[in-house]
Amino acid sequence: MAESLFIGVDGGASKCVVRVEDKSGKLLGREISGPANIRLSVTKAWESIYSALEKILKPLDIRFDDDNFRWHAGMGLAGCEISSAYESFLSHDHAFETLVISSDAHTACLGAHAGKDGAIIIIGTGAVGFQVEAGVTTKIGGWGFPYDDEGGGAWLGFHAVKLTLKMLDGRLPPSDLARYVYAKFEGDFERFISWVNHANSTAFAELAPLVIQQVQADDPIALALMQEAASAINCIGDALRAESSQLLPCSLVGGIAPFIQPFLSEKLRTQLVPCQLTPDAGAALLLRDYLRAQS
Repeated sequence: MAESLFIGVDGGASKCVVRVEDKSGKLLGREISGPANIRLSVTKAWESIYSALEKILKPLDIRFDDDNFRWHAGMGLAGCEISSAYESFLSHDHAFETLVISSDAHTACLGAHAGKDGAIIIIGTGAVGFQVEAGVTTKIGGWGFPYDDEGGGAWLGFHAVKLTLKMLDGRLPPSDLARYVYAKFEGDFERFISWVNHANSTAFAELAPLVIQQVQADDPIALALMQEAASAINCIGDALRAESSQLLPCSLVGGIAPFIQPFLSEKLRTQLVPCQLTPDAGAALLLRDYLRAQS
């Protein structure tokens, strides 16, 4: 009889995390690969997922086309709220016997609270709030950069670029943050402008570490930018509370989260609890819950 393997995928704008578990839930492997935002590229998302799977399966001496295994996957993917992207992703050829897809925010929330009621705010490349209460889900923000996702890494990088441009043409006095951004392009203005005009959310988010670095160095420009980002996150927290019947535990998720947390409102900070499981583990929970419901 073929052995079932269970795959959990956390796909975001900057990276994709994939895990493989056996029937008992034992973790067989976990790998990170490239971006998997299906709003930006369905093809790239599948490439990232398969790339991570290959890294996991190779040392296990398992081939994806091996008939001795049955493949089941739960995926939390950025951009799946866009119906055209969702349908395009599902219609792509794949070998999964079971494929359950939800948003990366949903699976991150399931992981953070181990499948129980709770809220999260993801502060990574983008920024989005999500909560589950008595089976009802609520999403706040996260509609995509540049028209939303305030407070996320792409937003920080984008505003660092704006500050740099204003410094370069004299609209703002020099700042360490702007100098470091410009130095990343070796002071080559043509190279800088060419990059700016072709950069997407993932690219802008690559500048967020420079903002964080200057926040830690007490640069007043960077501090003001981080405080503005924190204000946007506070608004997400307020909107989530307004949609719940009780004060739910809330977890912060994403690479920017630890650095922005000290700047958040006291109201939001008192609500925060550590994540119990990772978002990719939340995707595996989504899959197992689905399979239990089907059986």
